[in-house]
Amino acid sequence: MKYHLLTGATGLLGRYLIRDLTLADVPLAVVVRRSRFESATQRIETAMAYWEAELGRALVRPVVLEGDITQSGLGLSAADQAWVAENCDTMVHSAASLTFYADSEEGEPWRSNILGTRHMLGLCRDAGIRKLHHVSTAYICGTRRDVIREDEVDVGQEPSNDYESSKLTAEKEVRAADFLDVLTVHRPSIIVGDAETGFTVSYHGFYTPLRLVHAMVTSLPWESFVQCDLLGALQLDGSERKNLVPVDWVSKAMTEVIARPDLHGETYHFTNPKPATVAEMLAALASMVMKLARPDEPFTGNKNISVDEIGETFREQMGVYQSYWSDDPAFDSTRTEQALPDLPCPVVDDAMMDRLISFALEKNFGWPREATAKIKFPVAEDLAPWLANANQLAQESSDRRYVSLQICGSGGGQWHMIVDHGRLVGVGAGLQNGDSPTCYLNSDTFTRLTRGELSWETALQSGRLVTTGHAASSEQLARCFHDLASLTRSDTTNNCAN
Repeated sequence: MKYHLLTGATGLLGRYLIRDLTLADVPLAVVVRRSRFESATQRIETAMAYWEAELGRALVRPVVLEGDITQSGLGLSAADQAWVAENCDTMVHSAASLTFYADSEEGEPWRSNILGTRHMLGLCRDAGIRKLHHVSTAYICGTRRDVIREDEVDVGQEPSNDYESSKLTAEKEVRAADFLDVLTVHRPSIIVGDAETGFTVSYHGFYTPLRLVHAMVTSLPWESFVQCDLLGALQLDGSERKNLVPVDWVSKAMTEVIARPDLHGETYHFTNPKPATVAEMLAALASMVMKLARPDEPFTGNKNISVDEIGETFREQMGVYQSYWSDDPAFDSTRTEQALPDLPCPVVDDAMMDRLISFALEKNFGWPREATAKIKFPVAEDLAPWLANANQLAQESSDRRYVSLQICGSGGGQWHMIVDHGRLVGVGAGLQNGDSPTCYLNSDTFTRLTRGELSWETALQSGRLVTTGHAASSEQLARCFHDLASLTRSDTTNNCAN
């Protein structure tokens, strides 16, 4: 068994990919940058806690590797790079910057989209990863307005902005990587929130005019605002098509492709055959405006601003996204539709746009930031002494055996116990390849076992612990947990005494 290594796991699409790949039983490791507020592990825990609440079930955590795509080797430690080389055979590169225009040649989107892609390819080359799923964008087509086909890349088109230019360069570089055996390119169009719930953690693109109009309607005179021609301010007639795709559909489609080797090696347009129009999008905004409007309440702001000034303000603020609002081309998605006939793209209609807008307003466009999920069971801390032991082990012995641990729920994850001459000698990250036995349990059960509050026999008989594989007897597995518990309890006792 080999792992898929995912970048961009905390972005909107990445969060859905974690959910869907986990549900599809795809072994998953993630490269995550720590933030000012959370460690890499904590950021993944927050995302997984959300999915558990939504699904009503415990989920196993991916293997979390702290890193940064803008650094060589993706910023991974030497130990983590070695782990990747031993355990991963597939890269899923989803990390990207959505910045439309760069402030400098060293800034975004160049830093993440081009330099980050080069660092990802460098890690793949050095680690022996020969299969890549690369998330590009349908908008590498730039200013073209003819039919855009899935097998076309650079046909001399002019990019509309720095984002499109950087993504085109990145896709060309992954295609030029001659060490890859299989390259699959995923090209979504404009990703919006969840089709059913409206959920999002990203407020770019579709949400930009929404944020601007929201700010204007709550700070400008109502009688002036309602007279403003926003379409005219953008020099649009409303018929312009925008290819919006809900994130849950893109993730499900990508997961289906990733999980099926017969679909690898192709390029897929994850686009909408029935694009929305700018008029429909602004109509949805108008509906929001009516909900926010308080025409009967006294206005305390600047009453002297004119309709023309409002339109000019809107046009200036939207200027950076002017290319975004131009008419989209027709995206051919024949290969995608043939590969996934039972997974058509949902129509982004008025009802869906209302859900997207309502969620954005309810969450105040992501502010304050999402609350950090509490890790109820610190499994990684309990295993820390054993992980340290594993780093000190001598070379492989003829009597060494492995027992994998797949622990779901808060604080859970994937590890393997290292057994030598019948005794536990260390714990390593990730499930072990081969026919070694695997123990499935949740983090609560694991904590009770290691605290001596639950016996191996009781956990097994009650179904709280399930084992597969035949490489070790129940007695040997019981001894592993006894050894695990003894050191964990000893370590806990020592910490308390100190």
